Amino acid sequence: MGERPSIVQQEREPLQDHCGILAAFSLRGDVPLFHGVIAGLETLQTRGYDGAGLCAWSTDGNIYTFKGEGIISNIFTPEVKRREMKRSATLWVAQTRYGTNGGFTEENIQPFHINQHSGEFFFVAHNGQFSSTRGNPQIESDTYLFAKELEQSSGGTLDERILTTVKRKNGAYSLIIGTRNSLYLIRDSRGVRPLVYGEIKGPSGAPIIVAASETEALIKMGANEFFEVMPGTLVKFMDDQNKTIISLSTKRIPAAACIFENVYLQDGRSRTLAPRKKLMDINRAPTAISTRQKAGEILAREAPLTTDEVDLAIGIPGTGIAGGEAYALFCNIPYFQAITDKDRQEDQRTFMSANTDSILAKVMCHFNFNGKAVSGKRVVLIDDSVVRGNVTLGLIRLLKERYGVKEVHLRILSPPIDKTCHLGINTRKNDELIAARHGGNIKQIQKELGADSLAYLSGQGLLEAVSGDPLMKGFCMGCMAGFTHPIDEFGNNVN
Repeated sequence: MGERPSIVQQEREPLQDHCGILAAFSLRGDVPLFHGVIAGLETLQTRGYDGAGLCAWSTDGNIYTFKGEGIISNIFTPEVKRREMKRSATLWVAQTRYGTNGGFTEENIQPFHINQHSGEFFFVAHNGQFSSTRGNPQIESDTYLFAKELEQSSGGTLDERILTTVKRKNGAYSLIIGTRNSLYLIRDSRGVRPLVYGEIKGPSGAPIIVAASETEALIKMGANEFFEVMPGTLVKFMDDQNKTIISLSTKRIPAAACIFENVYLQDGRSRTLAPRKKLMDINRAPTAISTRQKAGEILAREAPLTTDEVDLAIGIPGTGIAGGEAYALFCNIPYFQAITDKDRQEDQRTFMSANTDSILAKVMCHFNFNGKAVSGKRVVLIDDSVVRGNVTLGLIRLLKERYGVKEVHLRILSPPIDKTCHLGINTRKNDELIAARHGGNIKQIQKELGADSLAYLSGQGLLEAVSGDPLMKGFCMGCMAGFTHPIDEFGNNVN
């Protein structure tokens, strides 16, 4: 069983998406895809650290399942990879999990494998959070409850049962459902969470359909052209590789793509999540890292600093570096990576821990510091977000008290996070959010953190960074100051 991230790693970046999901499907070729599936899954590691799992319909007619708690490299070890390298299957479904509900147990690790009374089966993997599901979500994950609901649903065909079940669902969901001869890709009507697909060729030239939460996972599996599952649609691939696209609703529902996917969750090389008109438009979309760089430039325009005010700029390891470098370049401030992660292998971004004791010790355990580079200097730290503020507080205290930094200024690449999310990102309770505790008062937040100045990117600036248009519609920014969620936790429309 793999180890859970330490409290330091949990505290460092306290937001986490529900999970990352992935699939590969082909009935025309006997293709061993195990290594390709794991390579794609590893790209999605930052979307969840509770566990990972894989289900396959092997070409020998058996169902293969392998799951474990912890990080992917501790579950799919080199020994497991060597043992399974020759396994061939017509269907692979995989997931790396962060549970927004359901216990942290192996039983709640996806994909779920359901045997039906007819002798058929289906696999289910889900990214997001349903706003209403029967059962006890404190014990059973909402995905498991969905799978059982689908199993018990009425309808003459699986297509009818899937449509009946998903049409009852509100919230944020990207779903992969696989059977022995079909692959279903489904996205909720607002497109809150991402889901993309492509095609690769097997050794014999047979096409293999690959799908994942992010484009970079598809690239790792060999795809170089992408298609997006458009909001409110079901895409079905059948045994002859024909594709059918079914609309889930006749109503036109406003898009609400999670903007924080681009700020925080996505692999920097993946294409951004944004509302789009056509399923191939994603091929022209910028990468997440270019969006973060643009956010740094806009933040420098909105809240500049000069060399008269600071001596050095530092991007916080993880998703703060690209924006930090861009901020420094725009302001003509020297940039130096004086703070680095001690373990860059996983670049972990996990859920919030309630344990806030010994913050300085935790920061010391997680980061390396170049004390000589910062001693006696005035520095500006650039980070993707400040949510609870615990580690930011620890960083500032450590820089000042241990390394002799004269001043620490903060520049944040997103607006204040002042509301919880009920669409698949775990931000806990409002009173745990530093911006909520201070009613969005920047001076009070700055004082609690011990910063010498503090500025956040505006909502319009973030929209411009992601889409090029500061007035762009179609994003969910409900966790941020000045914005509301598109739906409440019960699935009711808010705007």
